[in-house]
Amino acid sequence: MTDTQLPDHQPKTYSESAEHQIRVLTGPQLFLKATLLSAGMAAVMLVITFIGVLIFWSNQLTVFLDTANISFSELRQTVTVGLETQPKQTGDSTTVLLLGLDSLETRPGSPQLTDTMIVVSLNYKTAKVTTISLPRDIWSTAYQTKINALYHYGQERYPTNPSQFPTEVISEMTGLPIEYTVVITMKQVAEIIDVLGGIDVDIPAAFTDTQFPRPDVDVSVVHDPDLLYQTVTFEAGQQSLDSTRALQYIRSRKSGDTEGDDLARGKRQQLIIESLVAQLQSKETLTNPQLLGTLYTYYQNTFSQFVPLNESIGLLTQVFPQRNVLELKTAALPIAPDDPNGVLINPPISKHSVWVYEVVDQDSFRNYVKSLVE
Repeated sequence: MTDTQLPDHQPKTYSESAEHQIRVLTGPQLFLKATLLSAGMAAVMLVITFIGVLIFWSNQLTVFLDTANISFSELRQTVTVGLETQPKQTGDSTTVLLLGLDSLETRPGSPQLTDTMIVVSLNYKTAKVTTISLPRDIWSTAYQTKINALYHYGQERYPTNPSQFPTEVISEMTGLPIEYTVVITMKQVAEIIDVLGGIDVDIPAAFTDTQFPRPDVDVSVVHDPDLLYQTVTFEAGQQSLDSTRALQYIRSRKSGDTEGDDLARGKRQQLIIESLVAQLQSKETLTNPQLLGTLYTYYQNTFSQFVPLNESIGLLTQVFPQRNVLELKTAALPIAPDDPNGVLINPPISKHSVWVYEVVDQDSFRNYVKSLVE
């Protein structure tokens, strides 16, 4: 074949080659393909995110388990039993008596007095949690003593369970059945605050106490007032308190103004409890697995003897459905004659040879307490 001759078949052009043909997509076809591609990418990203969350929480759970020194099976068993546990309750309520022991190692021979006595009522029907501070100087006519000495006498009456005595007396006095009694020392309060790294408190009133006992001075060998006491001052407003300052705030009783009386002290104790609860429920606490593991261990070693962990979980299970409408209320007992509805009165010291509060009328006292928790 000469150069001028053409082949029998012309070679196919690029556009005509089957293996190189380009398919032109219509508008609907492009939309469908883009949609499918986006959905596929979204599904991939969802799976990656899910795996990432699982890894994150798996790591968090590992940190919690390591800190708490428990296995996953032990934790699962505890939670499972807790979710199936019905806490102790009477009707629609559970009542807890909180006893705060305020004895110091530098006060040798001093009786163990419950300077903090708070009744906590959880009403599941009304979604209300009420705390009632009982002045430590309320006089028990039946036992001829202040109620803050009941724990001390309980050590003689019930050596293996001294809190049983104040539980019986306070239940009889208030008319409230008490399902749980929790005993906590001021040292333990300080330890919890230290674990949390302090607590935020909105202090309503400023005061200065020039006779606050120094906790590190042995009163049996030191008698110089300048060495026995220190001055502590608190300004009003929002502030962060470490354990030392928090204990000074709730222990102070010599400010010489309204903040120095027993009722104000009870309100300060309630405020510290509220601040502790708020800190325990904060996002910073609930998302810190190491802190949660530490708190878990502390609870098991310290407070499970009073409220077993499975019953605590049962209590939370009862409250959880109403968490969005839960009402927290603090209450104090009114004093006559300043308050015409007063259920307590301060009699002359000569009557009992000591400064005390007396219940004006037992039935009225019980009815008033009942009205607070309903």
